[in-house]
Amino acid sequence: MNTQSHAILTCALLRLCGGKRLARLPHINLVLCLGALTPDLPIYLFFIWGSLIARIPQQRLWNEVYFHPGWTALVGAFHSFPLWTLGLALCWKLKKPRAALFCAAALLGAAEDFFLHHNDAHMHFWPLSRWRFISPISYWNPAYHGIPAALAEIVVVTLAGIWLWPRLASRWGKGLLALAMLSLIANHGLWVMVFRLF
Repeated sequence: MNTQSHAILTCALLRLCGGKRLARLPHINLVLCLGALTPDLPIYLFFIWGSLIARIPQQRLWNEVYFHPGWTALVGAFHSFPLWTLGLALCWKLKKPRAALFCAAALLGAAEDFFLHHNDAHMHFWPLSRWRFISPISYWNPAYHGIPAALAEIVVVTLAGIWLWPRLASRWGKGLLALAMLSLIANHGLWVMVFRLF
């Protein structure tokens, strides 16, 4: 699933489940969005390092270097169900509700990827296991139903964004939501352009 989709969908789902009690927590939308975005952080660091610092061609970067054991372990750690569950339990025990919600959002964001990655699947049970669920559906690869998956993602995330819109108090929040939704729709074209530039 695309990164901006994680932020929108996770925030909407947790706000829906948490109801008015959750809505009363200060800056809760920011906490949920940052938590949902965190699992993809090493992938962006990898892209910046590989493209701008190491200057590795995009085909080699994503088809070879990305699958190096060190990178897959780092990405696995950030998508790890056991680690985020442990973080959530620890924050809950320490009575840190916003930190617990951050971990819950990260856990949900990682879970959203579980059924939507084929050859680029993450190690969701790291460090307990290096096993990866190779889904028959890819959120991006046309060889594995990527086109209908991408269309379904756009529809579901757009509905979540529409539901979330009136629940955002600030203009900044609404502006970022609009930007995230527009970038999701343009995402395919943006990545094609990135691959051509580098």
